[in-house]
Amino acid sequence: MAKVAAVAKKEDAPAEQPQGKSKKKLIIILVLALVVLVGGGAGAFLMLKKPAEDKEEAKHEVPHTPPAFMVLDPFVVNLAAPDQSRYLQIGITYETSNPLIAEEVKTYTPVIRSRILLVLSGKTVEQLTSIEGKQQLMDELVDLARVTIKGDPKDPTRGIRDVHFSSFVIQ
Repeated sequence: MAKVAAVAKKEDAPAEQPQGKSKKKLIIILVLALVVLVGGGAGAFLMLKKPAEDKEEAKHEVPHTPPAFMVLDPFVVNLAAPDQSRYLQIGITYETSNPLIAEEVKTYTPVIRSRILLVLSGKTVEQLTSIEGKQQLMDELVDLARVTIKGDPKDPTRGIRDVHFSSFVIQ
């Protein structure tokens, strides 16, 4: 009987050993499966998130449209010179974001011209002879047109974009 008990113990021992190895294998397989699932989920999340970010960026991009230009009749004004008569002859062209805004500038031309005359007649020769002075004048002319032509309040460049001088003569 001792032989039978010893044989039984030997038979039981190998049965427990593979069961311990199979538990380790099962745990390793489950851990690997979990890593693969988590990695796949993270990859899918990043892949799906990126197009959403691209869509957000696309919403903020302004589609490039060719500008429309509105040429005003030339201006001749007396400059603010206390002791002498000095004149400015200037040609002004407004750059707009689209033809509809150019038509609106055309509609409001009397108002815009009046405001431009007020700005120009208050300038001195010294203010208008430097590049900085001319740039400041351009900024003022854009601002006064934007006040008149509302455009898009969220994006002021979607209306009056810029102003250009086609002639600039001081006498």
